[in-house]
Amino acid sequence: MKTVATAGHVDHGKSSLVLALTGTDPDRFPEEKTRGLTIDLGFAFCTLASGTEIGFVDVPGHVRFIKNMLAGVGALDTVLFVVAATEGWMPQSEEHLRILEVLGVTRGMVAITKADLVDDETVALARLEIEERLSESPLAGIPIVACDSVSGRGLDEVRRTLDAVLDDSPGAPDLGRPRLWVDRVFAAKGAGTVVTGTLTRGRLAVDDQVETGDPPRVARVRAIETAGRQVDVAMPGSRVALNLVGIERADLARGHAVVTADHWLRPRVADVAVEALPGAPVKSRGRLQAYVGSGEHRVWFRSLDDPGRFARLRFDDPITLALGDRIVLRDPGTNTTVAGAEVLDLDPSSRAKDAAATLVLPFAERILVQRPWLGSADLARLLACSEPDADATLQSIVHEGSGVAVGSWIVASAVLESFRVGASDRVLDHHRRHPHEAGIEISTLAIALRLRPEQLRAALADAPELDVSRGIVRHASHVPAAESEDARALVAALEAAPFAPPAPKDLGVAPSLVRSLVREGLLVDLDGVVFSAGALDLARGRVVGALREHGSVTVADVRDLLGSTRKYVMPIVGWLDRTGVTRRLDDDRVPGPTSGIEVLDPP
Repeated sequence: MKTVATAGHVDHGKSSLVLALTGTDPDRFPEEKTRGLTIDLGFAFCTLASGTEIGFVDVPGHVRFIKNMLAGVGALDTVLFVVAATEGWMPQSEEHLRILEVLGVTRGMVAITKADLVDDETVALARLEIEERLSESPLAGIPIVACDSVSGRGLDEVRRTLDAVLDDSPGAPDLGRPRLWVDRVFAAKGAGTVVTGTLTRGRLAVDDQVETGDPPRVARVRAIETAGRQVDVAMPGSRVALNLVGIERADLARGHAVVTADHWLRPRVADVAVEALPGAPVKSRGRLQAYVGSGEHRVWFRSLDDPGRFARLRFDDPITLALGDRIVLRDPGTNTTVAGAEVLDLDPSSRAKDAAATLVLPFAERILVQRPWLGSADLARLLACSEPDADATLQSIVHEGSGVAVGSWIVASAVLESFRVGASDRVLDHHRRHPHEAGIEISTLAIALRLRPEQLRAALADAPELDVSRGIVRHASHVPAAESEDARALVAALEAAPFAPPAPKDLGVAPSLVRSLVREGLLVDLDGVVFSAGALDLARGRVVGALREHGSVTVADVRDLLGSTRKYVMPIVGWLDRTGVTRRLDDDRVPGPTSGIEVLDPP
């Protein structure tokens, strides 16, 4: 299915044309039928000769109901523009055209309606005027067909033209990130909450988990209907009705988005490129109404540069957005459309006064300036696309040289170099202040550089001057504590009396050196007594030998084996127990699981 919206001035015959094409009157309310005036959105379906199914969204043409018109066209890219031959181009024809322009609509056709009420010359003049009005717009050159909904004149040509237009269109893309802007909410008897809208960006299936509402609530898709048929999967571009379980009708309203959970951002601030409409100057600051999808939102508008190319929009409430989304801006004071906007950044980190310098950059540079560590999941949410598509975009950024692959992230080359220089400077400073320490803990350095430890590890993975080992970052120029003269002298002094070592403080050794050697494994601190690692290996060997010969040992036996005193032996015996070399059995020690001695269970 493909979806088409009508557009045009009030009383030019949009609803009558939809009725003639589909057999369904899109005017749903008694007031509309009584007054002959479309007030809200209407919906109808038909199948063309080619088999293409169309869902029509019929919009009101009266200026008083412009927000309803905006709700109908916000998610569409094909238009059936209606101009009555009896009146020609009118004010709402012009405003509807401007709205379509800022929404980026480039495909469609024009129907000159009520053609039987005028002569052929008037129809020809209407055609010339329409061509002129469209000539400077993105809709320039679209086909124009004269028709009459009452007599049936030209309706077959309208159908053929629509068929050709839709056949030539690429169709709604499936980006793996479905979003449905809700344009109707109602409670169906026996079904519960039902929402309708035009599905974009991805497909939805029965039993999918979605979130919608404000604040968003999780719901399940119980059933899907399109063109009066139950389906298991709805494709992008379709008009659909979703029966939702887990959310009440009162929790939903027009303008809410139905999306798959955890796939979208809901910012309150967006930086945008602004396209002001001719003759509608936009104040540098002030309140405006922003129309996104099917919704109307109050925003604070702030221009970010003097020419007014960029602006920051601050929404009163969070809104489901992606980069590239288009927004219509209207002045509530004058009730006029003043500009269109395209989303360039979401929840920007830059200050408003600095933002324009970033927004003017090409996409890859702009995105990396705002988000120096860019992963595929983050980019997928920004662009509302699948992670494979986001991965492909990241690879293209690397290929064109705008970024460097660092672990699972893409980082701007200059930013990566800045992080490495900053890390190197801080590590060198740490070495100067703590010469006996091996280096700085990576978690401490990451906090100082405002990075996550895993990001810092990735950034330093191939930095030649920095080494990351056992959670410590060391500069290549730094001599490890274990290789210093003071370290060699201390280890030699301790090994000279392995089982009754002198206290390092009595040797005048700095505590920082001792801590470094303990961290590097050359020394072992047992309950405040510092032994060399070699001394403990020697003690282990002697005790294991005695266990093999006698089956068990006492503390006194260990003291005699080591030729030491209880002050030093007790920490060693405790270490043997903790490491599994020995196991205490009353006052004896017997072989433990790491002794290497096979222990037979008693019979």
